[in-house]
Amino acid sequence: MLRPVALISHRYAPDVGGVERVVEEQARELVRRGVPVEVITCDPLQRLPKVEMVGGVVVRRFPTMARDSVYYVAPQLGAWLLRHAGRFSLLHTHAFHTPLAFQSAVAARVWNVPLFVSPHYHGTGHTRLRSWLHIPYRPFAWWTLHTASHVLCNTRTERDLVRRHFGSGVRVSVVPNGVDAEALSTARTASSRNGRTGLEVLSVGRLDGYKAIDRLVRAVPLLPAGSRLVLVGDGSHRPELERQVDALGIADQVPFLGRVTREDLLAHYRSADVFASLSRYESFGLAVLEAAVAGLPVLASDLPAHQEVAGYMAPGRVQFVSQEASPREVARRLEDTAAIGRTVDLDGWPLPTWAAQVDAIMAFYSAHVTALSQRQELPA
Repeated sequence: MLRPVALISHRYAPDVGGVERVVEEQARELVRRGVPVEVITCDPLQRLPKVEMVGGVVVRRFPTMARDSVYYVAPQLGAWLLRHAGRFSLLHTHAFHTPLAFQSAVAARVWNVPLFVSPHYHGTGHTRLRSWLHIPYRPFAWWTLHTASHVLCNTRTERDLVRRHFGSGVRVSVVPNGVDAEALSTARTASSRNGRTGLEVLSVGRLDGYKAIDRLVRAVPLLPAGSRLVLVGDGSHRPELERQVDALGIADQVPFLGRVTREDLLAHYRSADVFASLSRYESFGLAVLEAAVAGLPVLASDLPAHQEVAGYMAPGRVQFVSQEASPREVARRLEDTAAIGRTVDLDGWPLPTWAAQVDAIMAFYSAHVTALSQRQELPA
């Protein structure tokens, strides 16, 4: 595999979120194995370099129409792929819920290069409009998944959803995301409370509506005095959340930190008492897994994907709450979950790793690239 691999994603580091983290870790692991990698992504606000080398990975960023950071319509990115896809050994596109997957499929078909799709599929849109847009998008999505050399899902839950919505003809396998337990080891210490009272609840991820951060915000006034909710990440839902926080009079209890460095994130893992993810949709639940490996007890919405990911941890480290729970019930469950306490012992946890993920992915890559080379070498 001498030619570079193209990883295509609507977002990439330094943006914070599950897909961003998966693509970043995958790129790093491929580079460690000597595979050249280019990440093709979007930069709606055009604040970052258009092209740069980050940790041995070439990152190419393209604008979106009207600086949109919801739908990620990026015609310049699509046009670039149509011109340059042929110089890659394969295309691997992430996040099915944007037009980038279809653009990647078209470019792969034009240049006859293998296409891999990691859909991070939720089954529906996250707003009424986005759900409606799934209807006209469905034929394009169907063609994209059936065109792909392979579809790589990160949980059995996601795989079953893809098969149910797009048929058994999709070539699909499960390759779990990973976690870097060693990198998180410095967070697995006693909470650095520094004499504060109340609970410190931590949430990490995109501030999008489907993440249901508003449910955590409404629970804050019902927590013990001195409690606070620390929000790491950014997104389109932030202005609405800030208005909600102001209306409740709890601005001093809900800091919006936006993007943070990895070192700062580890510090927040150390200082928190409990991690919370009340998301309405997830294909995996990477934030839940990382927080648990950082030593925190976790309160998570009762999604099938969250329950599947909890199987990588010791029993009881993740507690589940109904997506219909009242603010008072959420507050009570946060207190109960925090009372479980932190852990420094991961013995016996069957944790997936990024290295194992990329080993599995590279096996799929090699099989399809070799098969394509053999077909191209056959006499006419």
